[in-house]
Amino acid sequence: IFDVLQVTDDNAEQRIIRSQTHDKVRALVDMLPPEQREVVILRHYADMSFKEIAKLTRVSINTALGRMRYALINIRKMVEEKDIVLQ
Repeated sequence: IFDVLQVTDDNAEQRIIRSQTHDKVRALVDMLPPEQREVVILRHYADMSFKEIAKLTRVSINTALGRMRYALINIRKMVEEKDIVLQ
């Protein structure tokens, strides 16, 4: 029984950690410039392709890719500057 409880506790702990990490990442995404934030949300939360994002936002695919690239760079900088731990 304790083995089963331990597994359940580990799963619950992992869910909490995952939820906290998700919240931290979402807060970082919310701090991005609007164009970068839009691409990140469409790509990762709406699961759209860069072609779809480009069409929806009326920009070239290269522009959409560039915005994602800069968004990731900015998120990395914020993580380092704020000393955020993402597990």
